[in-house]
Amino acid sequence: MEISRISKNQEKYIQVKESIIHSTAFIATEDEKVIAVFEYRFNDFDKVEITRFCTFNECDKNEILNSFIDEIMYWNPFVKEIVCEKKKYIGIKEVFFNVGFKDGQMWTLKTQYKAEAFKILIKDIVPEQLTVEEDKYNKAMEWIDKPEDVVVCCVKIDDKIVSIDGHSRLVAASEKGFEYVYGFLEPGDTDIEFFKECLSWCEEAGVKSIADLSKRIVSVEEHKRLWVDRCQSYFSYKETE
Repeated sequence: MEISRISKNQEKYIQVKESIIHSTAFIATEDEKVIAVFEYRFNDFDKVEITRFCTFNECDKNEILNSFIDEIMYWNPFVKEIVCEKKKYIGIKEVFFNVGFKDGQMWTLKTQYKAEAFKILIKDIVPEQLTVEEDKYNKAMEWIDKPEDVVVCCVKIDDKIVSIDGHSRLVAASEKGFEYVYGFLEPGDTDIEFFKECLSWCEEAGVKSIADLSKRIVSVEEHKRLWVDRCQSYFSYKETE
């Protein structure tokens, strides 16, 4: 079984429009066949609500639900609570309870979260990315309404808080006039040397803040040429050392 985010050509499986806008939907496949779909939303920056859990074939629902929850926590290790409405899934109550949900006003799962989200001023964030893809920026501008909508992964390098993901969201937040957003420190093993190299590229290009990065919104093609290809060249070179 393989779990992944729903791609553009799989959007027919999505029922909740928000899931497309926010990229909050996963799909489970086996032998290239879709066997389950999972959609969710953030009720708060550290609280998730399941909006849809649907299986299409005979399968181990316990395993699939647990895998979907693992996927949420992989992308959002700061989430402390996952909830769902009882009436939607009363027919498979035992599945939710088997993976750790408890009864209450809503079924609730207290997670073993690995990162703590913290408030941070946008001006104090140092980006390690040279450009922002225009399509992603435009999409972020559509749905970001408040600082709690923006939680980005960061690392500490010397005395700097360096963002390593979510740059389109950060630029959108800056353009909307937000003073702060939320961040969390990468909880796993991190290739700090790569991020240091990225910082050196950014310094050479004069990209030292999110305000600087907001002046470098480019097309998909330009983003690939200026940023993605450069990263790939770095890793290709490292493999030959």
